[in-house]
Amino acid sequence: MDNKTTKKSFNFNYLSVVLIYIWAFAFLMWTPKIKDPGSRLFPVMISIFAIVLATILLLKTYFKWGKQEEISFAGGKMAMLMAVFLVVYVAAIEVVGFYLATPFYLYLTMRVLGQKNKKLMLAISVLMTLGVFLFFDLLLGMEIPEGLLLPMFLG
Repeated sequence: MDNKTTKKSFNFNYLSVVLIYIWAFAFLMWTPKIKDPGSRLFPVMISIFAIVLATILLLKTYFKWGKQEEISFAGGKMAMLMAVFLVVYVAAIEVVGFYLATPFYLYLTMRVLGQKNKKLMLAISVLMTLGVFLFFDLLLGMEIPEGLLLPMFLG
């Protein structure tokens, strides 16, 4: 008697579907807080679109429609490191403000991703931040997060 069992590998598409559903429904629950009905339309449309696509992925995976693709986690460590950098960046924006946190974040992420030209990294970091300032702050008049420390130093 041969009692070898074949271990079936976990299909990460199911996990993806669950996470997309959670994100989309959380987004849908959050949108009523937006006062302007016109501004609510886009987030609702994106959430519904995500739910439809997740459902298609679920059906395609369950019924094995079309080509089934293998998911590779070869770059998983780098993705997790970049996620940590992003969380630290968002926290830094709250403390020191967007205009101080952004150049450091851009420079560090370019360095970690393999860019070696320090002049180019510095130029991109400064010019992108300056571009955001010119477009959003000066041209559009939008308020960019100043953080907790910047108002203390400026008065």
